[in-house]
Order: sequence, then structure tokens, then C-alpha cells
Amino acid sequence: MELYQLRSFVAVAGERHLTRASVKLNISQPAVSAHIKALEQEFGFPLFTRTPSGMELTCEGEQLAEQAAAILEQVEAMAQLGMQLQGQPTGSIRIGLNRHAEFLRITPLYQQLQTRYPGIDVILNQSISGTILKQIRAGELDCGFILGGCEKSDITVIRLAGYRLRVVGPVAFQERLEMADLAGLAGFPWIGFPADCPYSPIIEQYFIARGLHLKTGVIADQQSAIISMIESGVGLSLMLEEEAFAARERQQIALWPGGSFPIDLSFVHRSADKKSATLQAVLDVVTSIWSHACSGAMAEDA
Repeated sequence: MELYQLRSFVAVAGERHLTRASVKLNISQPAVSAHIKALEQEFGFPLFTRTPSGMELTCEGEQLAEQAAAILEQVEAMAQLGMQLQGQPTGSIRIGLNRHAEFLRITPLYQQLQTRYPGIDVILNQSISGTILKQIRAGELDCGFILGGCEKSDITVIRLAGYRLRVVGPVAFQERLEMADLAGLAGFPWIGFPADCPYSPIIEQYFIARGLHLKTGVIADQQSAIISMIESGVGLSLMLEEEAFAARERQQIALWPGGSFPIDLSFVHRSADKKSATLQAVLDVVTSIWSHACSGAMAEDA
């Protein structure tokens, strides 16, 4: 018998269906069926009974399925041990994403990890920066991208790039925005941010600290929702400068010309995990990608 036959056997035993098993294994249904038939011929008895709803294990098949699953687990464990002995990190890494994948350069990140560290499985989770920090502390994520900072000693912060935030609003507000200063901006309606949003400290620093309290009738944390509400005339918001310029070109928003506010993009992880080989491999790739990206941007500016 062959390992691929055992994989098909275990998949059908788990799914109780040939088609679902073939989808799970990413091979054709006839191939799965042929693997099962070959095993049945080798053992000399049926492993399944065919029913209108799918495949049911025979008594003999039930016992062999448990043994087959155990064998495959041992083979996987042996493969991981072999990679570890070669000095290759193995295991899964759970990464929090606070922006869309293209902005965070997730495709090159994944491609480089697959090439340099094939034993690492990547699990991606989309959320906002504050929630990502909470999930890392709770052990629900291993690391992630955030905007803004983190002053907690249990979190290590690696700065990747600096960005600027701009005040944006409905196109109909353009003339009023051009005349407004910070105090004037406080007189507009605003789309508010949740406490976990990294834009909230910007509002605290530049507005509330000056005694300027914003009028917010709605709170949102998703870029698509914010742009939609701005287009509908709901109020002002903050947006990364390059995204604000692009939205203005599409005539979706108006831009306050009065200035911008600095904010960093960082990669964070639990400080206690700094010796993890898997985490170090991911950090190596992330910092390499962003170092090259920032170097390229500086060269273009020059």
C-alpha cells in the first residue's frame, strides 16, 4: 500500500463521501475511488458500503481507518522532525492584518515564506489594530500589523514605515474645508472611530487636547464603510494620505488642505515569544520586504 492510498482512505472515512474527499485532497474523484479499490483488493474485504447518501465504513474499515490516521500522523511528525533537524522552523503562525493584503504586501510575504521556510503554515486574520493587539496578548494571534504605537512592555513593536493621515469629507464640503482651521474642523459633523482604532489617539492629541470636541453621529472602522458614508455626506474622517489622494482623484471625497498627521505602520508580537524560531523566520521576511519597499520609495523620491 502507498501513503497516497491511505490519505484517500482517511479522507473518505472522515467525509463519508467520495466527492467531498476528492475536493479536500484536491485530486479527482476517480483517483480517490481507485485508491480505495486498490486497498480493498489488497486487504481482501470491503472498507466501505455505498449508500444513496455517500460512503459508510464497514466494521473492518472502521478499525483500519483509525490505524491509517495514526500512521499518517506519524509520517507528518517524522517530516516535521526531519525539517527541524535541518534547522528549518515548522508549525503555524497566526498573523493579524489591519489593512488589505495588497497594502501590507501579503503576497510576497507568503511567497517568500513558502520558498525559504516551507514548514511554516500561515493563518491570516483581518481586524483593526487595537483588536489585533488584544488578540496577540490573549494568545489568539502570534503577531500582526498595526497602525499607531503600543507602549506595553509585553509587546515588541517593529516600525516598518511612516505614513500621514489626512482629514477628508464629502465633496460638497470642499469650499468650507478650504477655509477651515483645526477649530473650524470641529464644527463639522464627523464619523467617529472605536476606541480600538489607532486614529482615536490622533483625535485626542490634535483636537481634544486643544479643547476641540468633535460631533460624531456614527462610528465606523472599515475603510469601505467610511468612504461610503463620506460620499453620502455623513461627515469628516481621517484617511491615509495616499488613499485619500486616490479617493480624491476618483472624486469620492474632498481633502482638507490644512495639513497632515503622522502615524507609523508597525509589526508587533509578544515579547515573550522572541526566541521562537517560527516567529523569527516571519520577522526576517517581513522586515526584509518592508526594508526593500521603503528603500525603493526613497529612491523614487530622490
